[in-house]
Amino acid sequence: MRKLGVTFSPLNDERKDRIERVAKDFEIIYTHDQDERLKDCEVVFGAMDPKLVSESNTLKWLHVQWAGVEHVLKSAYGFPADVILTNSSGSYGVTISEYLLTVGLMLMRHMEKYVLQQQQRVWQRLEKEKSIYGSTICILGLGDIGREYAMRVKAMGAAKVVGVVRTIKEKPSFVDELYTTADVEKAVKGADVVAICLPGTKETFGLVDEALIQKMKKGVIILNIGRGKVIDTPALIAALQSGQVGAAGLDVTDPEPLPADSPLWLMSNVMITPHVSGNNTLETTNDLGVEKFVQYMDDYVNGRKFNRVVDQELGY
Repeated sequence: MRKLGVTFSPLNDERKDRIERVAKDFEIIYTHDQDERLKDCEVVFGAMDPKLVSESNTLKWLHVQWAGVEHVLKSAYGFPADVILTNSSGSYGVTISEYLLTVGLMLMRHMEKYVLQQQQRVWQRLEKEKSIYGSTICILGLGDIGREYAMRVKAMGAAKVVGVVRTIKEKPSFVDELYTTADVEKAVKGADVVAICLPGTKETFGLVDEALIQKMKKGVIILNIGRGKVIDTPALIAALQSGQVGAAGLDVTDPEPLPADSPLWLMSNVMITPHVSGNNTLETTNDLGVEKFVQYMDDYVNGRKFNRVVDQELGY
């Protein structure tokens, strides 16, 4: 009997039922990513240890429960070219866009400094605040996450939204200006907030370097939920110290975990979270992740071509 390995977490009875209904012709093994039984599976949903992937003679399709796949493709064991790889892009737009709104507004309103004042029992108003209203928000990467964030800041009123994409196909109605990465310097110029929503690929690593940061508006707020390596960390630290960058919200860093001796930890204009913006603690995200797999699985069992697969060369 054909086998489906499910390592997705967290599961509940409702999510299991949705999987079982679409995979009724499969023996389903609910397990973890290092279970040797996965080597005998035709399909795996969730995660699979790269070593097991390389040793499997039966695996035809791996659907990872995250949007990012560089940890899969850049494994020391490689990834078989004949195995279909799909991801859960489209499941994280809600939770991560809300994270961007939360952290962006906190930095605009100096909430991170008020928290410190509270701990010190200090009653003091801080410097002039900023608002999304009337600001220019530049979003690097308009995939699911970038689009969801763009729609939300546009809906909050009078924000100018500037998007940066790899290739321009059609400008969404909620984006005012659209640039390619070749023109990223033009895109970031004048932005009050630069939100990085890029995957980790060889094209994006180091994109936000010292030269690009200097092209930004003095006092810009930088938010990064993509990958830490997209930003030149020493250049960011220097820009935060000089005031070129007014504040930063970092859910990803280079390296991860961020070393205890990094100056970023002690900067009052920096908010750091441990790669949690897309964490599977929001039930909506988990439901969307399972639904995404169910849609793919329905196509798979009915012999339909997938709408989208990961391009192993591009890395997304």
